[in-house]
Amino acid sequence: MNPDRRRRPWSAPADDAEGQRNRALAAWIDHETRARLLVTRALEVAWMNEAARMLQADDDLFKVEGGRLATRSRALPRLMSQARADEARCLTAPGSDGRTWVLWAREVASAPNCLIGLTVQCVGGAVRFQALIETHLLSPSEGRIVEMLLAGHETGRIAQIMDVSLETVRSHLKRAYQKMGVRSRGELFAQALAFVVP
Repeated sequence: MNPDRRRRPWSAPADDAEGQRNRALAAWIDHETRARLLVTRALEVAWMNEAARMLQADDDLFKVEGGRLATRSRALPRLMSQARADEARCLTAPGSDGRTWVLWAREVASAPNCLIGLTVQCVGGAVRFQALIETHLLSPSEGRIVEMLLAGHETGRIAQIMDVSLETVRSHLKRAYQKMGVRSRGELFAQALAFVVP
C-alpha cells in the first residue's frame, strides 16, 4: 500500500469546500489515539491512521502483509465478516504481556466496494467485568457466559468450555440480557465497555 495514500484517503482541489472538509476530517482521524483502519471484507487494507501504523509495528494484534490484514486473533476476521452498517460489533482479544484489545467493527460503505471501519484500543491488563456482573445481579453462570461472550467466544464454544448444552447457555444468556436490559450482542458490548477503564 502506498503510504501517501494512507495519509490522504480523499483528494480534491484545495479551493473546493468539500475537499477541505474531507482533508480536515482525515487529519483529525489520523491523529486520534485509537487505531482506526478501513478494511474490505477480504481483509485488504484501504487506509489506516497513524495509531494503526504504530500498532502494526508493535505486531501484537495484527500486521499488514502485501496490503492485507494479517491477524494474530482468530476472532478478528470473524468480527470483520459479521460487521453491519446498523450496529457496531465489538469484542475483546488477548494480546501479549497481559494486554487486552477492544475491537469495534462497523460497515461504513456498502457493496460493491464494501468497507469495514475497524477501531482498536488497548485497555491494559486483562479485562474483567465483575462490576458489570455485580451491578446487574447476574448469577455466577450468567456472569461467566457473558465474560466468555465478551472475550469473543461463540455460544457453541462456551457450551463446550462449560460442559453444558447449547440450550443451557442460551437460557442463561437470555436471562442475563433481560437483567441488563439489552437485546443484542452489540448492546451487550456497548454496556459492558462502559465498565472497562482504559
